[in-house]
This record gives sequence, structure tokens and C-alpha cells, in this order.
Amino acid sequence: MKFLVTILLLLLSLTCSGQSKYELNCEPYLIELSRDSMLAQVGVKEKTGHNDGYKVEQYLKSVGLKKGNPYCAAGQYWCFAVNAKKTTDIPIPKSGLANSAFNYAKKHGVKVGYFPAIDDLLIWQIAKAIQGHIERITKVINAKFVMTVGFNTSNGKKGSQSDGNGVFPRIRDLFNPIGRLLIKGLVGIKPIRTTAEKQGCNVK
Repeated sequence: MKFLVTILLLLLSLTCSGQSKYELNCEPYLIELSRDSMLAQVGVKEKTGHNDGYKVEQYLKSVGLKKGNPYCAAGQYWCFAVNAKKTTDIPIPKSGLANSAFNYAKKHGVKVGYFPAIDDLLIWQIAKAIQGHIERITKVINAKFVMTVGFNTSNGKKGSQSDGNGVFPRIRDLFNPIGRLLIKGLVGIKPIRTTAEKQGCNVK
């Protein structure tokens, strides 16, 4: 029964979804290290509830912003930036706007089916506005629901989803909005294959 429900949800995602997914390439080492850094931030809270505090200000500084600004996108960028051997390894643009990652992927990435995967970036946007929200998938529950880690969110159903007071794990719906936040789509972070992998060689 559970299998049939999953299949139906997959078919629903193919036929009824207005959302899109675009994949960007990334060095494998950076995917793993950025994920570890993100998970290590879970539980970080703002100092006074005004987008401040040492860690929050480090996230914002990584994209050239000062305390007081929203940091959902800055936090995700920071996870890559603190681990990158060089800035060109970072797959997403240096920006405090959540939608910048999706817009960049739409322009430079490859469009694929709207199926979630671990390390995908899930992005929302407020209709007719530049503001949005971004989180990174840590677990795929099924074709509809995923577990994420979000910066600048709340730790439960109550409180702001896109302007909360810290870094928390969440369960998100891939198709339904959260208040004024409409699902914009997914940005897949795909590991770059080595030359040997591209040629189908076995390397030991």
C-alpha cells in the first residue's frame, strides 16, 4: 500500500507540478563538507531575535551583509564558502536572496524531473516580490515530503517560517505553500564526475 501511494505521488509530481528543478555541478568534497557544516549549525539561535549573534553575523558576512538582514540564503552559502578550496568551487551565487540560487540554476544548470534528493535546495518565493526562503534537503521521506535544515526559520509550526530565530530541522511539503511563501522549485547539487568515471574506468 505504501509503495502504491509513493507511485501515485510520483505520477502527481510529473503531471500536476508547476515547479521545476535545475541541477548544478559541484565538487564532491564540497558537497559533503558543506552538508556537515550545515548540520553542525542546527540549534544556533539569534542573540536578541533580530537577526544577530556571532554565528548569524558570520553567515551574513559571507555574502557581504551586516546583522539585521535575513540570513536563510546567507547561511546556505556560508556552508559552502567555509569549506571551498577556491571560490569557483561554490555552486551557488554569493547572495543573500534565496531566489538567486534558483535563478542562477535556471540560467546555468540543467533542467531535470521534479524529484527531490538529498542536498537539493528547496526554494520558496513570495508572489510578485523578490523575497523568499531557502532550505537544504537532508532526507527524502517520499515524493511529497522531505526533511530539511533551514537558517532563519522557527523550530515548529508556530512562528515565522522564513524569518525565525535560528537554524532548525524541518519537514517540508514540496508542493504546497507556507503562508505567502510559494514553492519556486528545487536546485539540485550534483557531484562532478571524475575523468575516470566519465570514461567508465575502474579506479582502485
